Amino acid sequence: MDKEKLKEIFIEEASEIIEKLDIEIINLEEKPDDKDLLNELFRGVHTLKGSANSFGFKRLGEFVHGFEDVLDYYRGGDDVPQREHIDIFLDAVDVIKEVFEYEINDTSGVPDRYQDCIDAFRNLINAKKNSSESDEVSATLDDLDSKDISSEFALDDDETTKEQGSSNVTSLQKELLRSLSETEILLKIVLTLDDDLYLRGQDHTIFLRLLKSEGVILSSFWDLSKVPPLNELDPQKNYIPSVEIYLKTTKDIEEIGEIFEYLEDYEYKIEEISINFSDEEENKEEEKVKEKSAKEEVKNIESQPQAKPRKTQKSENSQEIKTPSASQQRSFVKIDTLKLDELFDSVGELVIAQNFLAENEKINNIKDENVLKTIETLSKITRLIQNRVMSLRMVPIRDTFEKMKRVVRDSSRKVKKEVKLIISGEDTEIDKTMVDALSDPLIHMIRNAIDHGLEATPEDREAKGKNREGEVGLRAYHKGGNIVIEISDDGRGINRDKVYKKALERGLISEDEELSDSQVFGLIMQAGFSTADKISDISGRGVGLDVVRSSIEALRGKVEIESKLDKGSKFCILLPLTLAIIDGMLVKSSGETFIIPTLSIVESFRPHEDIVHTAQGQGEFVNLRDELLPIVRLNRILELDNNNPKVCESTLVCAENENGRFAILVDELVGRQQVVIKTLGKTLSHLKEVSGGAVLGNGEIALILNVEGLYN
Repeated sequence: MDKEKLKEIFIEEASEIIEKLDIEIINLEEKPDDKDLLNELFRGVHTLKGSANSFGFKRLGEFVHGFEDVLDYYRGGDDVPQREHIDIFLDAVDVIKEVFEYEINDTSGVPDRYQDCIDAFRNLINAKKNSSESDEVSATLDDLDSKDISSEFALDDDETTKEQGSSNVTSLQKELLRSLSETEILLKIVLTLDDDLYLRGQDHTIFLRLLKSEGVILSSFWDLSKVPPLNELDPQKNYIPSVEIYLKTTKDIEEIGEIFEYLEDYEYKIEEISINFSDEEENKEEEKVKEKSAKEEVKNIESQPQAKPRKTQKSENSQEIKTPSASQQRSFVKIDTLKLDELFDSVGELVIAQNFLAENEKINNIKDENVLKTIETLSKITRLIQNRVMSLRMVPIRDTFEKMKRVVRDSSRKVKKEVKLIISGEDTEIDKTMVDALSDPLIHMIRNAIDHGLEATPEDREAKGKNREGEVGLRAYHKGGNIVIEISDDGRGINRDKVYKKALERGLISEDEELSDSQVFGLIMQAGFSTADKISDISGRGVGLDVVRSSIEALRGKVEIESKLDKGSKFCILLPLTLAIIDGMLVKSSGETFIIPTLSIVESFRPHEDIVHTAQGQGEFVNLRDELLPIVRLNRILELDNNNPKVCESTLVCAENENGRFAILVDELVGRQQVVIKTLGKTLSHLKEVSGGAVLGNGEIALILNVEGLYN
């Protein structure tokens, strides 16, 4: 694999790590004493450092190394990070993102806060360092004199040069095994590290610290035979070729092996040590060491009649294992999303071909039972393939929701409000394309909820009988064939009269217009519309919600708003399950078939003559439950013909867009169907009334109507 390809892989993996740092730090702030969270954060930073140094990204490697030292301090002690320390961590993540961009774009220099953060790391460590570190393994090899490395690890010269297969070591293993509890295992780890270890961003002591977080290091043996005199020592070269470590742990062998996943296979070995003690004579015990290949799967078995139960099956002979560098139980393959799109397009063609067979009159006239059964089986298999391929594009919305924790934290502190984010439905799956596009709209809406939705001060909330801490909710769930994402708050709600008055001043509505509450609330999503009394750092300039509306419409979704004064507001984003397939209502007009997205349809009906009205110069209207809806004749607006069928003899489809509800006049309803969307190309892209096309089962091409462009 060439270097450029490796660099692409690094950029992709590093981006994933950096994206998760914010989430992990916010979670750590919520549970500062959770060592598992801290270890997970440390592993990500450690991996990022090693990879950055491997590709020569020195600025990123240097910065992340400082961050790693801070995290390692907290991992090794009983101190927990306080809120001000979390601030430093989050600032560091912002700088990491900037430095990462500098590195991949080959931009010279460093971000403005680069050195400030490094200084903050050093100051934090210096302030926290305590004088009693005699029990710690070692901070760095630079602090050690070559002649006292042995004493630092409580070893004598004889032990450091001990032959690893001798009877003394076997006796040691027996003693160590006797110290195990019922749930613990003993692992022997041998590191055989190359002399370019430090240049690759690795370090012996880093591995020791990582092992220490997963268990207890009972003993270690260091080969110092190749360490030169101090005046000949090259600080960039590793002179310790072999380290043997005995670890007591409750973790699986595979979990321990993940610590060394960035080493070459020949640089480490892991053995699980076990001894079967005889009931009659303990001195006649025989050592048994189990070997597992890096590709074997872990198998849980019932306890054997031996001294200690083991989590994995034992082999009869002592054997070596190499820890796998990837998950044993599940394997994953990263695939370019373009390839998935191509696969989906191909499956779409398969569905069209299958529908063509199912609706072909000549085939249907064949009375052969085997032929009909084969076509039915083909239909089931095609639908199964379609669902499986669709699922490949679906990912949980969890990561996007988790990112909002940082947004809430930063925004609430800027406006000096106490805010709690409540997340639910984060496992709801959605098309990956939509997940990527939802981040910015959600950020805008959450900031709006915090700044505009919640009361100005905690005291104002208490005066209304509410908790000092405001609540912002983020919820996702399935409704019908759609995904719904709710952003809610328990604040002051939207002042309908204030919005209405502002819209009149700006000429967005006229005084004689009668608008429902939802239509009035929808006005706040007009470009430049704002009722804020003052502009803050995060909102009030009239930009944001119109961006949200445009972004959601680009995903073929819509936004609905509910609000009660002094109770709070709720913004509902309705989205299709996927962008590749649309659920639509097939309608006929002037002999042509069209598709109206069901997400935009309220209902369909055939009106009585007495509820149809004509206003001079205003067009036709239908009175649907005391609401006057303008009638849009589909054949006229699409210039199909000049026919003028009676409204009471036609079918009306009540649809809704940002301007409100209206009725589309069609000749008949054909039925509801899921279709694969096809783009129309540049030639027809200017048609505002049409958003795409689809091939129906009978081979006919139907245009998908853009409800926003039909009535304005």
